[in-house]
Amino acid sequence: MTHPRSRGPRAFLPALQPAWLLAGLVVLVPAVTPAQPVPSLAQAGSSYTLSVPYLEYGSGSSRQAFSATLRSSTLTRFTLDAAASGSTPLLASSSNPARVEALGTGFRLSLPYLEYASGGVTRAYSVSLASTDLASFTVELDSVRELALQPAAPTGVQLAAVGVQTVGSLSFGSSTQLQVSWDAPGSGVDHYEITATESLMNTRVRATAAATARSTTLAGLKASTAYAVQVVACGDSACTRAGPAAVVSATTPAEYWQLQGSGNSVATLLQPVADGNARLSATRFGPEAGAVANTVQLYYGPKGVSGLSVAASGMVSAASKASYLSFTSLAASSGLRSPASAASGIKSVMTGQGVPLSAALGARVRLFFESNDADGKTRIYSVDSVDGYLGRDFNQSLAATTCSTSADYQAGGPCAATLAIGVEGDGANANARFNAARQQKLAYPTQTDWRWDGAAGSFMVFTVDAIAGCSTASHNHAYAVWNGSRFVVQYAADGCPKLFRSAQAALPMHIGGARYKMYFGDPSLSTGRLTGSQLPFVGPKKLVYADGASTGPEATVEFEDWERVDTARNVHFLWPNGEPLNDRAEGYIDDFHFLAPTGSLDLQVLYLSITDGTVLPFAAAAVLLNP
Repeated sequence: MTHPRSRGPRAFLPALQPAWLLAGLVVLVPAVTPAQPVPSLAQAGSSYTLSVPYLEYGSGSSRQAFSATLRSSTLTRFTLDAAASGSTPLLASSSNPARVEALGTGFRLSLPYLEYASGGVTRAYSVSLASTDLASFTVELDSVRELALQPAAPTGVQLAAVGVQTVGSLSFGSSTQLQVSWDAPGSGVDHYEITATESLMNTRVRATAAATARSTTLAGLKASTAYAVQVVACGDSACTRAGPAAVVSATTPAEYWQLQGSGNSVATLLQPVADGNARLSATRFGPEAGAVANTVQLYYGPKGVSGLSVAASGMVSAASKASYLSFTSLAASSGLRSPASAASGIKSVMTGQGVPLSAALGARVRLFFESNDADGKTRIYSVDSVDGYLGRDFNQSLAATTCSTSADYQAGGPCAATLAIGVEGDGANANARFNAARQQKLAYPTQTDWRWDGAAGSFMVFTVDAIAGCSTASHNHAYAVWNGSRFVVQYAADGCPKLFRSAQAALPMHIGGARYKMYFGDPSLSTGRLTGSQLPFVGPKKLVYADGASTGPEATVEFEDWERVDTARNVHFLWPNGEPLNDRAEGYIDDFHFLAPTGSLDLQVLYLSITDGTVLPFAAAAVLLNP
C-alpha cells in the first residue's frame, strides 16, 4: 500500500509537467507559535488555488511577513486574491520560507517548497514566479523542480535548565545553556537543526543533532534572556527539505556570583591580596609569557599608596582555588606613584589596566591609567613596561623600578606617558565635550589570545561625567575604537558622544567570536546607600551583551552592536554562606574586574573592591557559580 505522502508517478498536473506557478505572501507567527505552514496547490474542477500561508519580504529589521492566496485556470499565470491575502505576524524563527524579492523593474516570488495532493498522492515541488505589479504572476517554467517530500515536524519540544544546583535557598541552572528535547517525527530525517533566537538584538545560536538524537544542549546563550527555540527535522544534508516544529520559549537563568570567604559580612571575606584597597584590575598571562606564564597579576591601589602597584599569583589552575585567589603584593618595588607635587601634567594616578602586547608590539605590558592632572582635568594615559611580560617595572632608568616624580612622566622622562584619551582643549587626542575621562577598560583579553595585537577595531569604554545637552546622568560610559594608531571616540550626528548612560566602572569581557558581555554599576539607583558615607556607592550591577554581527562589519563590535542600557539584566551576588547580598552590600562593590583566569569561560572570577559603607574598601573576590 502506498503512503498518501509518498512519491508516485510524475503527475503533479495532468496537463503541465514542469509548468505551474507559485505566488503568495507569507504568514507571520507570534513569538511562541505553531510550526511554519507549508505552501500548497489545490485543484477544484478546472480551477487551481495556490495557498502561501507564510511569506517573507525584506531582511534584518525591515523583514515583513504576509499570507497570500493566488488563483489560476491555466497553471502558467496566477492572479492574487487580495481579499484572501494580507500581512501576518513574523515568525521568530523561519526555515527556508517563501520569499518575495525585488528583481529589476519587477518582483520574484520564490517558493522553495510546495506540496500538491492528487489522487491520494502528495508530491513536492519548488518554483519561482515573476511579477511586474504584485497582482499578476507568471510561472518561470525553468525553475520548476520536483523534490522529495520534507519530513514531518518534530513534536513534544521541551526546554530545561542545565546543571541545576542549589545554594542556600536558591536553585538555578547554567546561565548560558538550555537543554532541548523532542520526539522524532518518523522516517525521512537526515539530521536536526536547532535555533535559539532572542528578541533584544535578534541574535541567534544554532546547533545540529544527528537523526538518532532526541535532545541537545544549546550553549553560548545570554544570561537572564528569553529565547524562542525551534527544532527543524531536515530531510537532506543542506536542509532544503525541512519540517519545522512549533517554537517553544524559555528564559535562561541569571548569573550568580559567590563572594569567597565565610559568613555573610565583609568582615569575614577572603582578601586575595592583604594590602588591597581600591583601583583594582586583573591581567591574565598565557603560556608564552615566560616567567609569569599562566599567572594572573593585579594592578591595584595598595593601602597607604597613592598610585598603582602589582600583586602576583602563582601558576593558576581551575583545580585549585588558592591559585587564583591568593596574590603576593609587590607594592614596594612596582608600578606607578602619584607625584608628590606637580605644577603640570600627571598629578594623581588612579585606576589602571595592564594589557600584555603581542610580540609584534614589543612583548611587554602596556599599563593604561587615569590621572587627575594638575589642571584639574582627568585624562587616560599609557606607559609600557621595560621588563617584558613581567609587567612590573615601567621606569627606563636603572636607578628605580617605580615611576614617582612629575619629571618621570614628562616627555623625555624615564616613564614618559602617552596620552590615550584627551579632553576638550587638548592639543593632541582632544575630545570635544569631555573634561574628564577615567576608569578605562580595553576589551581584552579575547578567547583566542591573551595578548593585544593592536588590530584596528579594538574598543575601549571609559567613564565620563554629565555632559550638558547629552546626558544628565552623573556617570556615563563613552566608547572609543582603535583605528590602528589611536583611540577614536565615537560621536553621534548631534555632536554628543555615544554614551552608555548612567553606567559606572564598566568592564567588557569577550565570550567568543565578535561577542562580548559588559558589566557596570548603575549609580542612579541609590537604594541601600548609607546616609553620610563618603565611600563610593556604585549601585546594583548590570549586564548587557554585544554581537558584532548585529550591525556593520561582523568582526567589529561597534557601539550600535550593544544592547540598550535600559534593557540590562541584574547580576546576583551571594555571601559565602549562600545568602543573597542586599542592596547596600551590592552597591558598595566597586572597581571590579571580571576575568577567566585560566582562559576558559568555565571558570570566571570577579576581582573587586568592597566596603560596607563604613570600613576602608579592600580587595575581595567572587566566583561565577553557573557559567
